[in-house]
Amino acid sequence: MFRCITLLVLALLWLPGSQVLAGERALNDGWEYRWGDSPRTPGGELEWLTAAGGEWQSLEGVGNPPGRDGRDSLWLRRELPAGDWLQPALFVSSLNLVAEAYIDGQRVYRHGQLEGPDAGAFAGWTWHAIELPSPTQGKTLYLRLKSSYKDIGLWGKVVIMEQSRILPSILEATKGEMVIALACLIVAALALVLILTQPERWRLGSLGLFSLAVGLMVLAESDASQLIVFAPLAWDYVAAIAYFSLPVAMALILEHWFPQIPRRGMRRLWLGLLAYATGAPVLAMLDIISLPPTFPLFDLILLGALTYMARWLFRYRRQFDSDQRLIVASYAIFAAIAITDMLVAHSLVGWMSVPVHLGALAFIVAMIVISTRHYARSQRQLLRLNDHLEQEVAERTRQLESLAEQERQRALVLATEHHKTQRLASLIDTLQACTSLEEALCMTQRAMPEILEPMQGAFYRPQDQPDNMTLELFWPTTYRPPACLDSTAIPPLRTRTEESLPALDDLLTISTRRPLSDASSPSRAENLPHWVFPLDLTGPDRQHRRLGVICVVPDGPLVKRPQYWDRTRSFIELGVSRLALVLSSIALQEELSALSYRDDLTGLHNRRYFDELFAHETAISLRKKSPLAVVILDIDHFKKFNDRYGHAAGDTVLEGVGRMLANSFRDIDVVCRFGGEEFVVLLPGAEADDAHHRMQRMCHALASASFRHEGQSLGTVSVSCGIASFPATSNDPSCLLALADSALYRAKHAGRARIALATPHEND
Repeated sequence: MFRCITLLVLALLWLPGSQVLAGERALNDGWEYRWGDSPRTPGGELEWLTAAGGEWQSLEGVGNPPGRDGRDSLWLRRELPAGDWLQPALFVSSLNLVAEAYIDGQRVYRHGQLEGPDAGAFAGWTWHAIELPSPTQGKTLYLRLKSSYKDIGLWGKVVIMEQSRILPSILEATKGEMVIALACLIVAALALVLILTQPERWRLGSLGLFSLAVGLMVLAESDASQLIVFAPLAWDYVAAIAYFSLPVAMALILEHWFPQIPRRGMRRLWLGLLAYATGAPVLAMLDIISLPPTFPLFDLILLGALTYMARWLFRYRRQFDSDQRLIVASYAIFAAIAITDMLVAHSLVGWMSVPVHLGALAFIVAMIVISTRHYARSQRQLLRLNDHLEQEVAERTRQLESLAEQERQRALVLATEHHKTQRLASLIDTLQACTSLEEALCMTQRAMPEILEPMQGAFYRPQDQPDNMTLELFWPTTYRPPACLDSTAIPPLRTRTEESLPALDDLLTISTRRPLSDASSPSRAENLPHWVFPLDLTGPDRQHRRLGVICVVPDGPLVKRPQYWDRTRSFIELGVSRLALVLSSIALQEELSALSYRDDLTGLHNRRYFDELFAHETAISLRKKSPLAVVILDIDHFKKFNDRYGHAAGDTVLEGVGRMLANSFRDIDVVCRFGGEEFVVLLPGAEADDAHHRMQRMCHALASASFRHEGQSLGTVSVSCGIASFPATSNDPSCLLALADSALYRAKHAGRARIALATPHEND
């Protein structure tokens, strides 16, 4: 029964929805734009509606025009095409944020306020139906937009259609979303009812909250919501609260369904997220802030929360039972779709309709399976307590066990279906820990066969020339790819389109320069596609460096189902893009880590090195409860010394003091030049007394050392010193530097040339 329900929902989801239908005319090109707002004529009319010429520029497609430079006003125009519409209307999925439409100098549509004290105030995201004159030929449509948001312009579907087709088109496009939203709300209602009768209220409440948030978010973001109640701003607040509540519910589920994960961290996470989920909408309702900017900020928070939760899930993955694995699988699907939606929303990838409701579908299926299995387990426990009943009861028990086994097999099937997505996410999580690009690339290469099987594939890497790719890896062993590949005809993923992809014949010509063996055919059949995916690094200058090329030939079940080729290719492109982004980050970190951590004058480590090491050592000390001491010292009267002998002599003294410090401490101690005449020493595992003893020895040696510069005697110098240690001085090792600095100040104030130990209340 559950399988039938799931198949029915999937069928509704995949019915044609957002594509352009018969009788519709897409207006995705031919637009012109102009930044700023039009002045008014003495008669009060907008000058740009009648003035010829002007700084109008052609716009490629729709979306954000180039050259915004912080401006919040934009004009768009386009000549309307001819058509046989009786009552034409322009349907636009989204206008960011408020807009007016003009034809023949007359305003024909307005959303929000563009003038007056409320000019540019957020009026809600909604679809727009702009009535057009009939006939449309020869008419020019002007759009006047204003947006303080990061996006401005047209988004999504931009078509001319009959007014009578708008409602059926919206219903056709959103019926799958409405089914999923209704199902989520039903699950939330059932959870609320069960809370009143079940002892595990927190567990059911977390599931109900997640289902309620997903259902409300899908409903509020659906175009059909405006048909229920036309209140765009109210629906946006509902969507915001629901969207902001999602990670709260996810963290609650992890806290109460995953006892392996420490509860304290999850509790702090969902409490912080709850504060944002309630605070941001309330502040927006009070007009203290605007609602749209809260979404990009929350996207960063959500990405961090997902990363934090994924870290714990990956760490304890081997301890999870089947229910927990199923929840993790639904999380992974929902997170992948949510991240994709973020990339589209922030224009990191081209605009596309992201099926957020598919993540809700995965959650519903997971909850159905988990609920069924919980019900089956409860029944089995009841039957074991009543084993003295008749044979009929025993037979029913066996039937329930059989049903539970069937559900377990179904869960395994679902887990297998999502294995590829999970494996890719696991690989990316693993790559985050890599510090070397070559290490990360080798790890990616080893994971390719598992991720892409059962398809045939090969991986090429550049050798002597960047465009000359040599075979590095192929799978399975029966596959015989070419030994070399010329990548000049393969465009980068970020610029490729359907028209720019190499044709099959051209690709085979490129690929068969030097076959690996006599069997030079790269696939089993002539009509199979041969996909290529470049793995490019994007540097800060937006230039790309090609690390390799992945070649894939559909095999296995895909050969029998070519209708899934486009979907599979898009999935692989997305995965390669994500891998390229991670590898680009690793490459950048590798370059940054190559920067110098040494002070040029003294040869000691510098302030930057100390800051990173101090953060690392304090974390270790706090976790292991091991001692840690910090010494900060300053050369006394160094400014007067420089004024008397000159800066070159001062540099000689700094070098000498640095050498004496380096020779006075252990190998595991780290001496750094903190800046100017200040030095700092970090002593892992050392108490304050040990640091004090070593500093005394160094000060005695310094008192007997005479410095010389260019044959001139400079005499001796003294230092003032402050020492702080964990846990004797403070229970927080991160405060040691400030405590030691305060102790140094006391030493200087007391007359210099002395060592002062910090007290526990130094900063009070």
